[in-house]
Amino acid sequence: MSRIGTYGANQLYLSRLAAVQKRLATEQSQVATEKKSTSYRGIAADTNRLINLENEKKRAQNFITSNDSVTTRLKAANVSMTAMETTMKNVQKRLDEFAQSSTKDQQKVEELQKWAFDAMVDMQSYLAANVDGQYIFSGGRVADEPVRLAAGSLEGFQQIFDGNDHTYPTTRAANLVDLNTDSTMTGNISFDAATGTINAASLTTSPNVLSNIPVGSRITIDDSAAGANDGKSFTVRGVTVNGTGTHIDVSPLTTEGPVAGTIQYTDPAGVSQTVASNLTFAPGSDQITVTNSSGLTLNQVFTVSGTASNNGTYAVTGITAGPPDTVTIQSTKVTTQAASANISLQADSWYRGDNIQLQQRIDTDRTVDVGTYASDPAFEKTFRALGLIAQGVYGTAGGLENNLGRVDDARFLIKDAIARNGSGVGPFGLEEVGDIEQLQTKVGVTANLIGVKTAKHKDFSGFLDTRIIDMENVDKTEAVARLLDDQQAMQTAYQTLATVRGLSLLNYMK
Repeated sequence: MSRIGTYGANQLYLSRLAAVQKRLATEQSQVATEKKSTSYRGIAADTNRLINLENEKKRAQNFITSNDSVTTRLKAANVSMTAMETTMKNVQKRLDEFAQSSTKDQQKVEELQKWAFDAMVDMQSYLAANVDGQYIFSGGRVADEPVRLAAGSLEGFQQIFDGNDHTYPTTRAANLVDLNTDSTMTGNISFDAATGTINAASLTTSPNVLSNIPVGSRITIDDSAAGANDGKSFTVRGVTVNGTGTHIDVSPLTTEGPVAGTIQYTDPAGVSQTVASNLTFAPGSDQITVTNSSGLTLNQVFTVSGTASNNGTYAVTGITAGPPDTVTIQSTKVTTQAASANISLQADSWYRGDNIQLQQRIDTDRTVDVGTYASDPAFEKTFRALGLIAQGVYGTAGGLENNLGRVDDARFLIKDAIARNGSGVGPFGLEEVGDIEQLQTKVGVTANLIGVKTAKHKDFSGFLDTRIIDMENVDKTEAVARLLDDQQAMQTAYQTLATVRGLSLLNYMK
């Protein structure tokens, strides 16, 4: 062998060269990525702490993302509520102006009713606010538009709610009732024309849902056997539960009389007439026995006063001469029908969402309620006030001009919907607490709290970023310096190895 050196020395040269190459590869990666290592194994001593810090940062980022999404929903809700507040205050102003005039002028009455219905449509539109494909006023039913009005036009609305036989619900419970029964829930159902009642058999195996139907609800009959009452709609006047079952009274009249009362009407010449008469009221047939029906004609609208429970406005659909005369009033009359298991009762609320309380965890130790519902008392009272005004065609028994007391009722409701109206006791009893000002405050406080927590998460995430960078990132200046040093060492090592391998006794002797 002509080379100087030994096998061991040669291997030592190569191992030192490989070590420099390894360092050079690591340093090239560090300079390119600015990371100490591309795997946790390269920073084994700090791995556990680094993973914990990264998990904490991910948790904080998740809170930030989730909170930002909820904040967007709350801001959208606030925009809608601001618009609705403007509508509600305009309603209040318009009703106050109308009440001061106390007019029965047809043009002004019809203008007010059209305006009221248009305001209902506006409210429906504002409550249909949608964020990321989800309705924000529907509770848990985010795919369902929260409000569905009974009709798409004033004319259609007044066909459903004529203001007399079918009045717009005057209580929250009746306004929001949802009902869809079958015989397993009610037992067999029958109809009694003589009493004007719908009768459900008593059940011992399940609760009788009909006993909780609110007075003022509008119910519709669905008879799969197409009986005489199929498709008819009634206004619930009262519910009685006894040993024979549950009895729903749907007649506008209550048994009474004879009682001394007064009939008032406007004759064809436009002159108001007052007639004193003994009156007897018969529900079911919806007839009033009148000792003096002077001046009453077919389709005549008249008002009864002086009775204990039958004061109101009615329309004549028939007169049978006496004496005494029998006046049949306009109503949807019950037809006697035997008990059947084919009959169900249905009632649909304008609110299509639910009341599931939506919550948002905004921090590890804090959860807040973020649900805002179209059924909130502030909105429900507004819809009820507008419905009271919009119902009833002018010139009919249910027309607004014949029921001007509705204007004051609606004024109370809209005032209570904007800001709590004293004790909250109004024409329909104690109203549920809730107004638009309170709701806006609640949403604002929640949004502010989420904002504070989100800022905390951002600060914490920034702090964690600094710690994580310190643990996994290299000092780039230092890394570049080491890289250059090792590049020089590598070059020198190769030159040295080449020189050593070129040495031999032959070359030495030359």
